[in-house]
Amino acid sequence: MVDEVDNRPRQCHQARHTLKFFLDTTTCLTPGRVIGGSPPSILKLSRRGETTITKIISGDDVGYSALIRRMLNLNQLHPQPQPSTTDPADNVTVITPVFGQRLHPHPADKSINIIVVDDGSTPPVHDATVRLDRNFGPAAARNVALTSVTTEFVAFVDADIDVGLDSTWLTTLLSHFDDPEVVAVAPRVRSRPQQGVIGYHERHNGALDLGPRPAVVRPGTRVSYVPAAALICRVGAVRAIGGFDDDLRTGEDVDLVWRLHDAGGTVRYDPSVEVHHEPRASFAEWWNQRVGYGYSSAALAERHGDDRLSPLVASPWSLAVIAAMTATKRPSVGVAAGLSLIGAATQQLRQRAPDLTVGEARKIVIRGTQAAANALGRAIRRVWWPILILLCPISRSARRLLAASAVFAVTPMVAADDLAHGVGIWSGVIKHRRFGPVIPVLRRSRPQPGSRTP
Repeated sequence: MVDEVDNRPRQCHQARHTLKFFLDTTTCLTPGRVIGGSPPSILKLSRRGETTITKIISGDDVGYSALIRRMLNLNQLHPQPQPSTTDPADNVTVITPVFGQRLHPHPADKSINIIVVDDGSTPPVHDATVRLDRNFGPAAARNVALTSVTTEFVAFVDADIDVGLDSTWLTTLLSHFDDPEVVAVAPRVRSRPQQGVIGYHERHNGALDLGPRPAVVRPGTRVSYVPAAALICRVGAVRAIGGFDDDLRTGEDVDLVWRLHDAGGTVRYDPSVEVHHEPRASFAEWWNQRVGYGYSSAALAERHGDDRLSPLVASPWSLAVIAAMTATKRPSVGVAAGLSLIGAATQQLRQRAPDLTVGEARKIVIRGTQAAANALGRAIRRVWWPILILLCPISRSARRLLAASAVFAVTPMVAADDLAHGVGIWSGVIKHRRFGPVIPVLRRSRPQPGSRTP
């Protein structure tokens, strides 16, 4: 419900100039406080901090400060992207691994250095810069090209990604690197409109589409990773962590982003810039893609810990509310019990954060419960449905949870998407004997300490 500020050590750099910022849609301002973000957090403001917030709302340029950094890291605040003065032609190298066929040519701007790596294609890719004698996977192909990069930035662009006719996407995203703590930035990757069931599903529920809201990317938040389908990085930061993990055929981008984060860098997601990718042509190809995504979970859990791959991370209060509403025979009794638990959770939150009003605390509790319910539905559809099916003959709650999760899938393709992902998860879990990706994690709410923010 409410988490502490991320207090990991970060590089002590100063940004090159002041920037414009805007508040996240979840951010709520009350006298002396900022509430919201991901994870939801509370910051208590000094008078100087309130002045800074007023400038942000007014659209004035604001310099980086402790308050700005904390709000950025909590997804309460985002930088307003501006066209960068960095010339992509002199500062960016584009790397594209290809296995089979490159569906989209690169922009006509020939001044940008482009490395196309043929990852063992048959027949060979005609315009490849580098050819590998067999297929090693996208991670290894990118690493091979990375050794010859001499520019400050590298843009990884997959073979099925259309970045447009010019380098506008680069110049916009490069502006984020005016903040020296930023080591990687990703645009929004949307599926190109196509006819048919798969085309419609991909356009509205694409696996690479992380939504319309900007974010700092880190585990446990609403944008916990970004794909390397289109990703700009500082070359030095990627080399410092050893590049991509060659042993990962899928999930190598998640692994890279998490290692960049763990090394103290900031990764941003900027949906104001959109690129497009081609959806899979057939249901079989689409299904295999989703299974592969799920399969990577166990390998990622081995590298980064089970908690980051858990299908459900929620507070005991949220789960208690959901259980109360589904476990009773009479719906009215369940609703009454759930409302009582929400009231109790609200009071407990106010004890930990006395500055909150009853309404503010209740809103935070309800939002947390709604998020937990959505996450629970997806966890059931992806990994727990076999267990619930076995329990259905003897448990009314199991039947209700299974039915509710299916209803909230909205469309059959969403359910199929989760099912395919779950098949991959269980396959990886059984092979690697790493069960974190199927085990829930209880997280206790911790309000932001009441110290004043400068």
